[in-house]
Amino acid sequence: LDPTTRKFSLPSGESVLLTDTVGFIRRLPHHLIKAFRSTLDEAACADILMIIVDASDPEHPAQLEVTENLLAELGAGGKPCLIVYNKCDLPARDEIPLPAMESADGQRRTVFISALTGRGLDKLGEQLESLVNAGKKRVKFIIPNSAAGALNTLYKNASVEDVDYGAENITVIATVDSKIRGMLSAYDGGEVR
Repeated sequence: LDPTTRKFSLPSGESVLLTDTVGFIRRLPHHLIKAFRSTLDEAACADILMIIVDASDPEHPAQLEVTENLLAELGAGGKPCLIVYNKCDLPARDEIPLPAMESADGQRRTVFISALTGRGLDKLGEQLESLVNAGKKRVKFIIPNSAAGALNTLYKNASVEDVDYGAENITVIATVDSKIRGMLSAYDGGEVR
């Protein structure tokens, strides 16, 4: 029931953390719901969700629906999502139709893989990286020298492109996500092209 978290390198070399949680189960007995709850709460904290689907299972559409309903109940229904259909190498898989789902805003994408043969894993990495970068903006930060610790936050959580140390301020150009931009909003000098 415990989630497992590992570092994963995207094609660009940027690292992200992936957390593997327990799968979603239809008709879960009520006495087990509490045991699963803390594990499932990991989904509510995630920036992006990857739902792994067994493409060879004829019941996968119903299983995906259960997963999406549970994610909505956990408050994670509106997060960027990558649906990963695994076992696409199995011969029986050819008889099961798979949807080509992608939302208009690009926040929900689909990729087809085989963990056994490695087919599609490069596309999985590309799609995950695309979702990771989707909300990032290139921003100018003007940080007073007295708050120089904010620069450390940028180095740890963003892609720092340029730093100019001035007499009173540090001017930084960095590519950041909305979370980090919000944390450093007091120093936000606006988006840069």
